[in-house]
Amino acid sequence: MKILDRYIARQILGVTLIGVMALSALLLLGNLFKELRPLLLDSGAPTSIVVEFIFQVIPFSLMFSIPWGFLTAVLLVYGRLAADNELTSMRMAGQSLLRLSAPAIVIACILSAFCYWVNIDITPKAKQAITEIIVKAAAIDPKGLLNEGQAITKFDDQEIYIDKRQGDTIYGMHVYQHDDATGKSKAMHAKKVDVDFDDQEKILHFILHNTFVEMSQPNGKSQVMLVERMPWMIRVNQIKSRKIRANRFTNDEIHEALETPGYLNERQKLEFETELPRRASFSMACIVFALIGVPLAISARRRDTSTGFVLGIIIAALYFVALVFADLSRKTPGPLPYILLWTPNIIGFAVAWYLHRKALNRG
Repeated sequence: MKILDRYIARQILGVTLIGVMALSALLLLGNLFKELRPLLLDSGAPTSIVVEFIFQVIPFSLMFSIPWGFLTAVLLVYGRLAADNELTSMRMAGQSLLRLSAPAIVIACILSAFCYWVNIDITPKAKQAITEIIVKAAAIDPKGLLNEGQAITKFDDQEIYIDKRQGDTIYGMHVYQHDDATGKSKAMHAKKVDVDFDDQEKILHFILHNTFVEMSQPNGKSQVMLVERMPWMIRVNQIKSRKIRANRFTNDEIHEALETPGYLNERQKLEFETELPRRASFSMACIVFALIGVPLAISARRRDTSTGFVLGIIIAALYFVALVFADLSRKTPGPLPYILLWTPNIIGFAVAWYLHRKALNRG
């Protein structure tokens, strides 16, 4: 590697490291506040669970913080080189724009390969471990999970929504249950619920008052009833920590699940099949960001380093939002999900080609 390559690469790696650490810390705090705060405050979960949770969230956050931090580094480094006329001197010495982009592109390829490994192996294991940690913390006192204003999905095959909670009394609770095996579903809407937890048996007891119950059959028929007082319970020690969701399976486990007859229903099979290209597409972010970031930073030519950070936030946000919308198409059978999952990368390469042409024309 030439001195020029080492000079640029050293700066990119240094800024990328700082960016990844900062963004990972933000994502860590966000997940810690969202997932464990209720358990720590309401259930008194030990600090050992927090430490274990942090170690599992770090690899999960890398799938976002590495591309974002790398893009910010490319914009800042090449923007400073352009503002200080260092790139102009390099190009006058006979170095082409593509040649000057080589250090960023090589680093991007290495980071993309690392992100792919994280996406197919580390992140699924981390997500599964996080679920197991939350289940472990919930076993101390699962009432800490019953928070108002959010969907509660930690309990198997059901979602719980709470309008308002005061101590051990809930005002307005909505429970939705669905059995994928039989196709039956059940919805319960209670005006008032009394909650108690049996620590010995690890059972969460509910007394539902004035409950509207609707049970639906696979053939479309439904039965509706109004129950004045209705007991209900959840056995916390029987909560499954391993749910059949593609994002919690490694690539090898996905292939095994797809090859096992009867393990997945049609909806789950579609989700598992499209998870493989989704991970591959998501891992290309660093390469796309390198190709876009270099000419964009050169075109900006500003000394204000905050410009690169702002541009990094905007570009990465648009890219990730596009991937999220593409991810929603995975419920649709046919080739459409596979096309849409790669669309953000295709658009990114097209934008990079346009920006490179524009930068070359400006000389």
